[in-house]
Amino acid sequence: MEELSWEIKWSDALSMSHSEIDAAHQHFIGLVNRLNKTILSQQQDKTVIEEIMGHLLEDAIDHFQHEELILAEHAYPAVEQHAQIHAELIDKTRQAVKEIQGTDIRAVWVKAGLSIKNLLVAHLLNEDTKYIKYIQTESPLSG
Repeated sequence: MEELSWEIKWSDALSMSHSEIDAAHQHFIGLVNRLNKTILSQQQDKTVIEEIMGHLLEDAIDHFQHEELILAEHAYPAVEQHAQIHAELIDKTRQAVKEIQGTDIRAVWVKAGLSIKNLLVAHLLNEDTKYIKYIQTESPLSG
């Protein structure tokens, strides 16, 4: 089976070993995959793309708030820094939404969709893994 560069495949490398967070991440990944599949389809519809982006943005905001609550419950020492990173991701996602809304040029849509994919994967692999290690080993609730 051909691997598609726009598609995020769930794997153990993306797992946070926390069922609630993993479920939210899988849902979010599904939206990102749906967005990019729609952008690249022959029958792409800007209205559908904008709708998916809207859901993606809403879900990101909800997920990040929930994740920050979990981090606070576990007394994660870098919760404020992680929240700042979330705020930056939301800003970048909003910018991608504006880019898509502002043009009918398909190449801009592709760039915006791939940008969201890359931001998400980088965040999961580089940032979320930091707090999971803490929750599993150092959190007052892990003992």
